[in-house]
Formats: sequence, structure tokens, C-alpha cells
Amino acid sequence: MLEAGLAQLYAQALVAIARADDQIELEEGQRLQQHIDARTSSPIPLEDLLLVEPLAPLELAEHVRAAEGPFRGGSIHARDLARIIVLDSLSVVLAKGHVSERQAQQIIGFATALGCTIEEVRSMTADLDPWLAQLR
Repeated sequence: MLEAGLAQLYAQALVAIARADDQIELEEGQRLQQHIDARTSSPIPLEDLLLVEPLAPLELAEHVRAAEGPFRGGSIHARDLARIIVLDSLSVVLAKGHVSERQAQQIIGFATALGCTIEEVRSMTADLDPWLAQLR
């Protein structure tokens, strides 16, 4: 479970990735809500998230870094959050059967903004290999 503020940011990141190809299909929406419910202690309705301006990778990274500062007691390390976002967002977008290029770019963008190297992202999943190969 993610603490409330971080849970909201996590959910916004997943929504930003899912809607990167301009639509969220029914299966994606259902899986999106399942992942959000599993990681958060308070319900965050998908309808509410769709009304919020999409979260950018650097914006998420700024919030996480602020929470990780000394004496702040951040509940999760940025790279651990990146791993959760990568794996959960892939589960969401693969509900439709494939990852679009824009979704892959968003996933990689969130992971690298949170401090992961391309090699670390590559070690998380093979589903992004076609896009990661372009970044060598």
C-alpha cells in the first residue's frame, strides 16, 4: 500500500500512461482500477483521475524527491516506485493486447525521471525492448 499522497501520484501516472495513445479501452480501464485499488488504502475513482490534468514524468519525480528529503520519512524509494509503475502500467496497457509507442515512451519516461537507467528498465521487463533498443 502506498501512502495517500503518493498513491494519488501513482494513480495519476498510470492514467497518464494508459491515455498516452488518446484512449482507454474497457479492459484497460478495468485493469487500471484494479491496480489502483490494490496499491491504495482509500478508493480513488477512475472518473476523478480522468478529470485531472495528466501527470508528467518530471512532475512526479519532483514530488517524490520532495517526499524523500531528510526527516520526511518517504514511504518508498523512487526506483521502487518506478518498478511498480513500469510493471503495473504494462499490465494495464497489455490488457488491449499491445503497448503503443507513446505508451512505451511514457513508461520509460516515468522510470528514468525516477532515477532508473535504461539498463534497469530493461531488467524489469522485455515488453519494452523494441523502444529501449532505440535508446542505446
